[in-house]
Amino acid sequence: MSMGGMMKQFHKASQYMSEKMGGESDKTKMDEEFVEMERKVDLMAKAVSEIMTHTKEYLQPNPTTRAKMNMMNISSKIQGKQRDMKYPQTESILADTMLKFGGDLGESSHFGDAMVEVGESLRQLSEIKDSLDVGVKQDFLDPLQQLLDKDIKEVMHHRKKLSGRRLDYDYKRKKGTKVPQEEIVQAEQKLEESLELADMSMFNLLSGDVEQVSQLAALVETQVEYHRQSTDILEALHEKLQERISNINSQPPRERKARQMQAGMMGDTPQDQSPVNTGPSTPKITSDPLPPILPDSLITLTGDAVAKPPQQPSVRGLYLFEAENEGELGFKEGEILTLISQIDENWYEGMNDDGDTGYFPVSFVEVLVPLPN
Repeated sequence: MSMGGMMKQFHKASQYMSEKMGGESDKTKMDEEFVEMERKVDLMAKAVSEIMTHTKEYLQPNPTTRAKMNMMNISSKIQGKQRDMKYPQTESILADTMLKFGGDLGESSHFGDAMVEVGESLRQLSEIKDSLDVGVKQDFLDPLQQLLDKDIKEVMHHRKKLSGRRLDYDYKRKKGTKVPQEEIVQAEQKLEESLELADMSMFNLLSGDVEQVSQLAALVETQVEYHRQSTDILEALHEKLQERISNINSQPPRERKARQMQAGMMGDTPQDQSPVNTGPSTPKITSDPLPPILPDSLITLTGDAVAKPPQQPSVRGLYLFEAENEGELGFKEGEILTLISQIDENWYEGMNDDGDTGYFPVSFVEVLVPLPN
C-alpha cells in the first residue's frame, strides 16, 4: 500500500473514532428511503442464510450424520475424488430391518410376508426421499446460494465502499482549510458515485421478488410431488395389507396338534443302569484319563468349557451389514467388532480384526462388552 493509501486509511479510522466518541452531529447522513433499503437488504441476507441452514436440517435431520458427511465430502475433495455421500434415510434403515426379519420368518408366515411388503414400500419411500433431497438442492438451495454469493455480496461490497468514502469525505470536510479544496471536491464526487452504485444495487436486489417467490414455489412443488408419491405408495401398501387381513380371516383357524415322542428318540436304557433295578451294582473301573483342569473363568455351571469373553468393548453382528457409503464398516453375521465410540443413538464406530475402522448402525449388532461410561 502506498503512503497516500495508508494516510487515507488513517483519516477514515480517525473520523470513525471521532464519530463514536463525539457523536454523529457532523456526519453526512443518507435519506430515510436509502436507510430503509439498507435495513431490508440486511434482513434479506440474514433470512437467506438461516433458511438455507434450516432447509438442510429439514432434509437431513441427524446432525451427527450431517457432520460426518461433510467431513467425508471434504476429505474426498482434497483427495480429488469429488464423491458426495448419500444420506442414510431412516426409511431405508427400517426397510432393511423389515426385509431381513420378514425373509427369516419365511413365506409360511403371514407376518413375515407382510413385513417384506412393508419393507419394499419403505425402500421406495427412501428412494423418493433421496429425490426430494436432490430436487430441493437444485431448485431451491442452489439458487439461494447463488443469490447470497453474487447479488447480496455485490450489494455489501458497494455499501462498504460507500461507508469508506463517506468517512474520507467527512474527515476532509471537517478539516476545512487544512485540506486543499480540490481534494474535498474529489472526495465528494467519489462519495456521490458510490452512493449511486449502492442505491442501484440495493434497488435491483429488492426488486427481484418474483425470483425469490419462484424459488419458494419450487420448494413447495418439490414437496407436493414427494408427498403425492408417498401417498400413492402407502395407499397401495394399505390395500395389500387389508387384503391380506381378509384372506387370513377367511381361512379356517389352525389347530394345534399334540406332540408325541417318536420311537427311538430316548433309546433303550440298560437294565443295570435302570433306576428301578435294585440289584447290587459293581463299580466300573476305567482307565480313561481325567479331564484337564480349567480356570473358573472358562467353566460354566454345567462344567462345559467355553470361550473366554472379550475384555475390551466389543459387539457381535446380528446379521449381515453391507457398507454402502464411504466411511461405513461392513461385517458378517456373528463377526466380532471392537467398539471405538458411539456417534449417536443410531451409529457406532468400530474396528474389525483386519484393522479396518468405520461406522455401522446400532440396530445391526449385539453389545458384548459395553463402552465405559
